[in-house]
Amino acid sequence: MKAYIIIICILILAVIFDLRTYRIPNLLMLIGILVSAGGTFCEKGSGGLPEILAGIVIPIALLLLLHRFRMLGAGDIKLFTVIGGAAGVEILHIMLYSFLAGGVLAVIHMLYHRSLVNRLQVFWKYVQTCLITGHITPYDSGFDRGDTRNTVHFSIAILIGYGIWIIRRWLDF
Repeated sequence: MKAYIIIICILILAVIFDLRTYRIPNLLMLIGILVSAGGTFCEKGSGGLPEILAGIVIPIALLLLLHRFRMLGAGDIKLFTVIGGAAGVEILHIMLYSFLAGGVLAVIHMLYHRSLVNRLQVFWKYVQTCLITGHITPYDSGFDRGDTRNTVHFSIAILIGYGIWIIRRWLDF
Protein backbone atom coordinates (compact mmCIF):
# COMPACT_ATOMS: atom_id res chain seq x y z
CA MET A 1 0.00 0.00 0.00
CA LYS A 2 2.89 2.38 0.72
CA ALA A 3 4.14 1.95 -2.85
CA TYR A 4 0.72 3.02 -4.17
CA ILE A 5 0.84 6.23 -2.14
CA ILE A 6 4.38 6.98 -3.33
CA ILE A 7 3.29 6.29 -6.92
CA ILE A 8 0.43 8.77 -6.51
CA CYS A 9 2.96 11.36 -5.33
CA ILE A 10 5.19 10.60 -8.32
CA LEU A 11 2.21 10.93 -10.67
CA ILE A 12 1.26 14.27 -9.12
CA LEU A 13 4.84 15.51 -9.56
CA ALA A 14 4.80 14.24 -13.16
CA VAL A 15 1.58 16.18 -13.84
CA ILE A 16 3.13 19.34 -12.37
CA PHE A 17 6.26 18.96 -14.53
CA ASP A 18 4.14 18.16 -17.59
CA LEU A 19 1.94 21.23 -17.09
CA ARG A 20 4.93 23.53 -16.57
CA THR A 21 7.50 22.18 -19.03
CA TYR A 22 5.67 19.71 -21.31
CA ARG A 23 8.23 17.13 -20.16
CA ILE A 24 8.41 14.50 -17.43
CA PRO A 25 11.94 14.14 -16.02
CA ASN A 26 13.66 10.80 -16.54
CA LEU A 27 15.01 10.94 -12.98
CA LEU A 28 11.46 11.03 -11.65
CA MET A 29 10.61 8.02 -13.82
CA LEU A 30 13.70 6.15 -12.60
CA ILE A 31 12.73 6.79 -8.99
CA GLY A 32 9.19 5.66 -9.82
CA ILE A 33 10.34 2.40 -11.42
CA LEU A 34 12.62 1.65 -8.47
CA VAL A 35 9.81 2.31 -5.99
CA SER A 36 7.13 0.38 -7.86
CA ALA A 37 9.25 -2.60 -8.87
CA GLY A 38 11.13 -2.56 -5.56
CA GLY A 39 7.88 -2.47 -3.59
CA THR A 40 6.49 -5.43 -5.51
CA PHE A 41 9.75 -7.34 -5.12
CA CYS A 42 9.87 -6.67 -1.36
CA GLU A 43 6.25 -7.78 -1.01
CA LYS A 44 6.35 -10.87 -3.23
CA GLY A 45 10.02 -11.75 -3.51
CA SER A 46 11.43 -13.25 -6.67
CA GLY A 47 8.01 -14.75 -7.37
CA GLY A 48 6.85 -11.22 -8.19
CA LEU A 49 9.38 -10.77 -11.00
CA PRO A 50 7.04 -12.00 -13.78
CA GLU A 51 4.39 -9.57 -12.54
CA ILE A 52 6.88 -6.70 -12.44
CA LEU A 53 8.18 -7.47 -15.93
CA ALA A 54 4.67 -7.84 -17.36
CA GLY A 55 3.62 -4.52 -15.85
CA ILE A 56 6.63 -2.77 -17.35
CA VAL A 57 6.66 -4.47 -20.77
CA ILE A 58 2.91 -4.37 -21.52
CA PRO A 59 2.66 -0.55 -21.76
CA ILE A 60 5.79 -0.33 -23.88
CA ALA A 61 4.62 -3.07 -26.25
CA LEU A 62 1.09 -1.70 -26.61
CA LEU A 63 1.81 2.02 -26.71
CA LEU A 64 5.07 2.35 -28.62
CA LEU A 65 3.23 2.62 -31.93
CA LEU A 66 1.14 5.52 -30.60
CA HIS A 67 4.37 7.26 -29.62
CA ARG A 68 5.91 6.57 -33.01
CA PHE A 69 3.00 8.32 -34.69
CA ARG A 70 3.14 11.26 -32.27
CA MET A 71 -0.17 10.45 -30.64
CA LEU A 72 1.32 9.80 -27.19
CA GLY A 73 4.41 11.15 -25.47
CA ALA A 74 7.30 9.01 -24.26
CA GLY A 75 6.80 10.37 -20.74
CA ASP A 76 3.25 9.03 -20.74
CA ILE A 77 4.48 5.54 -21.62
CA LYS A 78 7.10 5.79 -18.90
CA LEU A 79 4.40 6.76 -16.41
CA PHE A 80 2.49 3.62 -17.32
CA THR A 81 5.64 1.52 -16.77
CA VAL A 82 6.10 3.08 -13.33
CA ILE A 83 2.55 2.09 -12.41
CA GLY A 84 2.96 -1.31 -14.06
CA GLY A 85 5.92 -2.16 -11.85
CA ALA A 86 3.51 -2.24 -8.92
CA ALA A 87 0.26 -3.20 -10.65
CA GLY A 88 1.53 -6.00 -12.90
CA VAL A 89 -0.94 -7.06 -15.59
CA GLU A 90 -3.56 -4.88 -13.90
CA ILE A 91 -1.84 -2.12 -15.88
CA LEU A 92 -4.25 -3.04 -18.67
CA HIS A 93 -7.19 -1.87 -16.55
CA ILE A 94 -5.33 1.29 -15.56
CA MET A 95 -4.54 2.01 -19.21
CA LEU A 96 -8.20 1.54 -20.14
CA TYR A 97 -9.36 3.91 -17.38
CA SER A 98 -6.68 6.41 -18.39
CA PHE A 99 -7.66 6.39 -22.05
CA LEU A 100 -11.33 6.82 -21.13
CA ALA A 101 -10.41 9.73 -18.86
CA GLY A 102 -8.18 11.13 -21.60
CA GLY A 103 -11.04 11.00 -24.08
CA VAL A 104 -13.32 12.89 -21.71
CA LEU A 105 -10.59 15.46 -20.99
CA ALA A 106 -9.90 15.88 -24.73
CA VAL A 107 -13.57 16.50 -25.54
CA ILE A 108 -13.86 19.02 -22.69
CA HIS A 109 -10.65 20.68 -23.88
CA MET A 110 -11.88 20.92 -27.48
CA LEU A 111 -15.28 22.24 -26.40
CA TYR A 112 -13.62 24.87 -24.22
CA HIS A 113 -11.39 26.01 -27.10
CA ARG A 114 -14.23 25.64 -29.63
CA SER A 115 -12.13 23.36 -31.79
CA LEU A 116 -14.07 20.08 -31.61
CA VAL A 117 -15.53 20.16 -35.13
CA ASN A 118 -12.26 21.30 -36.68
CA ARG A 119 -10.23 18.66 -34.82
CA LEU A 120 -12.67 15.91 -35.84
CA GLN A 121 -12.42 17.04 -39.48
CA VAL A 122 -8.62 16.97 -39.35
CA PHE A 123 -8.67 13.51 -37.75
CA TRP A 124 -11.15 12.17 -40.33
CA LYS A 125 -8.92 13.52 -43.13
CA TYR A 126 -5.96 11.72 -41.52
CA VAL A 127 -7.91 8.43 -41.35
CA GLN A 128 -9.00 8.79 -44.99
CA THR A 129 -5.43 9.47 -46.10
CA CYS A 130 -4.17 6.38 -44.28
CA LEU A 131 -6.91 4.23 -45.81
CA ILE A 132 -6.40 5.56 -49.34
CA THR A 133 -2.60 5.36 -49.33
CA GLY A 134 -2.40 2.19 -47.27
CA HIS A 135 0.31 3.81 -45.14
CA ILE A 136 0.06 4.89 -41.54
CA THR A 137 1.99 8.11 -41.17
CA PRO A 138 2.73 10.20 -38.09
CA TYR A 139 -0.40 12.05 -37.04
CA ASP A 140 -0.28 15.74 -37.84
CA SER A 141 -3.13 17.38 -36.01
CA GLY A 142 -3.20 20.23 -38.51
CA PHE A 143 -2.43 22.71 -35.77
CA ASP A 144 0.70 24.53 -34.76
CA ARG A 145 2.49 22.33 -32.22
CA GLY A 146 3.66 25.45 -30.43
CA ASP A 147 0.06 26.45 -29.78
CA THR A 148 -0.55 25.13 -26.26
CA ARG A 149 -4.33 25.35 -26.71
CA ASN A 150 -4.01 22.14 -28.72
CA THR A 151 -2.27 20.23 -25.95
CA VAL A 152 -4.00 17.78 -23.66
CA HIS A 153 -1.65 16.69 -20.91
CA PHE A 154 -2.23 12.94 -20.84
CA SER A 155 -0.38 12.67 -17.53
CA ILE A 156 -3.56 14.04 -15.93
CA ALA A 157 -5.60 11.23 -17.49
CA ILE A 158 -3.06 8.68 -16.24
CA LEU A 159 -3.36 10.05 -12.71
CA ILE A 160 -7.15 9.86 -12.97
CA GLY A 161 -7.01 6.32 -14.39
CA TYR A 162 -4.73 5.20 -11.57
CA GLY A 163 -7.03 6.84 -9.04
CA ILE A 164 -10.05 5.01 -10.47
CA TRP A 165 -8.16 1.72 -10.28
CA ILE A 166 -7.18 2.30 -6.64
CA ILE A 167 -10.74 3.26 -5.68
CA ARG A 168 -12.09 0.14 -7.40
CA ARG A 169 -9.58 -1.98 -5.46
CA TRP A 170 -10.56 -0.34 -2.17
CA LEU A 171 -14.24 -0.88 -2.92
CA ASP A 172 -13.39 -4.41 -4.09
CA PHE A 173 -15.25 -4.45 -7.41
